[in-house]
Amino acid sequence: MHWMLLMLVVLAGCASPKPSRFTDAQNRRAQASMDCFDAAEEQVAGGNYAGWTSGETTCLQRLVAADCASKAWAQDGDAQSSEAAARYQSRVVEDCGADLTERVRAAFEAGL
Repeated sequence: MHWMLLMLVVLAGCASPKPSRFTDAQNRRAQASMDCFDAAEEQVAGGNYAGWTSGETTCLQRLVAADCASKAWAQDGDAQSSEAAARYQSRVVEDCGADLTERVRAAFEAGL
């Protein structure tokens, strides 16, 4: 009888929803990032980048996605979101490395 009660308690604990370890702001930033990445992928895919390396087009796509996400994150209006946006953009520029060519910069700055 005791083991049945113990099993009921264990099952009840497993069935209860677990709280998210992320804040609402973190969840919004993650969703915005995914949405922006998808949008950037479509934007770059629709462009004429004949002769560009795959690294250049990937860099351009990441720059567009980071810019979009940073704007979305800024809507939260808190310092943490602003700092995260700045770090993300900086990391994207750094990760592009040599693929961040003049034509990539020009396309990005021109809004594709």
